[in-house]
Amino acid sequence: MKNGSLARLLGKIRTWAHREAAKLKGLSFKKKLEYIFSYYWRWMLLLLIFLMFCGYIGEAVAQSHREIVLEGFFTNDDWNLFPAEKIAEEYGETLSLNRKQSLLFDDTLYVTMDGTATEYGAASNGKIIAYMVTQELDFVVTTREVYEHYLGNVPMADLETALSPELAERLEASFVPGQDTEGNACFTGLDMGRSRYMAGSPYAEDAGQYILFIPYRAPHLELINDFISWSFP
Repeated sequence: MKNGSLARLLGKIRTWAHREAAKLKGLSFKKKLEYIFSYYWRWMLLLLIFLMFCGYIGEAVAQSHREIVLEGFFTNDDWNLFPAEKIAEEYGETLSLNRKQSLLFDDTLYVTMDGTATEYGAASNGKIIAYMVTQELDFVVTTREVYEHYLGNVPMADLETALSPELAERLEASFVPGQDTEGNACFTGLDMGRSRYMAGSPYAEDAGQYILFIPYRAPHLELINDFISWSFP
């Protein structure tokens, strides 16, 4: 019975594939692209989300055998100011990591505020929240808009207590107002304008403001301090 059902399903798939191939055969390359995007964009979006989910699972399995010493997300980086792989490589060179230790930075996330690409935005937002809840995420760098979206909705650390007194004093001019877990006014954001990533960049002015915040229960506070200090030479 199962084999018969599978055979019928495969038969329907082959029939559909032949029918679609016949439709595309007589079209120009441009018309083929228009047809595919007109009729299959939802399937392509679902495939993208599925691949993203598979990547998350694969990442989790691969990293389960390693000690993550610092984990950070860079979101909505339209200007490629924060290339995660390059940052991890350059910062990693300043650390004495063994083979079982690694940095985990991700610059593929995009949280949307205007209702477009909601599936991908929801998946990105879900990953950020999940990593916060499981107390794995150390920091997030994102736009002012996304920072304000999270402000008041997710618990953020007060930078005046999360950072060392020396570092807090050095970066005080870049602090961004926010609120603590009890709703009291404090500084929960760090303007990245003076960081090595944006200072002097020809795209910094057009890119706008990017802000770093630390989840309230970030697990690697000591190394966060070191990373932020390195980011602001």
